[in-house]
Amino acid sequence: MGSNPLHRLFIALPLPGEQKELLAHWSGLLSERWPFKKWVHPSDYHITVQFLGPCTFRQRRKVKNALKELAPGLEPFRLRIDGIGHFGVKTRPRILWAGVDGELNALHHLHDVVIDAVESLGFEREKRPYRPHITLAKKYKYNDFPYESMNRVFSPDPDRCEWTVRELILYETHIYRSPMYHPLAAFRLGE
Repeated sequence: MGSNPLHRLFIALPLPGEQKELLAHWSGLLSERWPFKKWVHPSDYHITVQFLGPCTFRQRRKVKNALKELAPGLEPFRLRIDGIGHFGVKTRPRILWAGVDGELNALHHLHDVVIDAVESLGFEREKRPYRPHITLAKKYKYNDFPYESMNRVFSPDPDRCEWTVRELILYETHIYRSPMYHPLAAFRLGE
């Protein structure tokens, strides 16, 4: 690729260690019941804000500068893990995810501010509505996923589900590694 390789980047909210441990525990239990092709490494749990795709070093620098500028104007807010769901055909889902609840207006405001900033740098706004979630697994192997009972088997301790979002992270994807997401820069909210 010459002297200007492309890096696959995205902007996301990290989860604190306690919530990662909680989801890792539940993913371990669920993986014994539900045969998905890939279970996400606990270090890779996050809430995507915006996927950027392949970026040059120059684009990466511009995104970092934009995030550095906007983060002080955003206040920390509370979120919590709230149930599980899926994307794709209900009997053979593409994605199994943990839902998020809490101060969703603040999350959507952060999303809008980030989208406006990166769109001004030439990145495309996603066409589909923003559905914040934490991906747990990908590609169910068969056509018999028990979607009607999935929330009955996922019941984490509510006291451990809540946290304060204090930073935004620019991640790089390394698709052949595990964990596959590497934080490039962190931006503290409200500072």
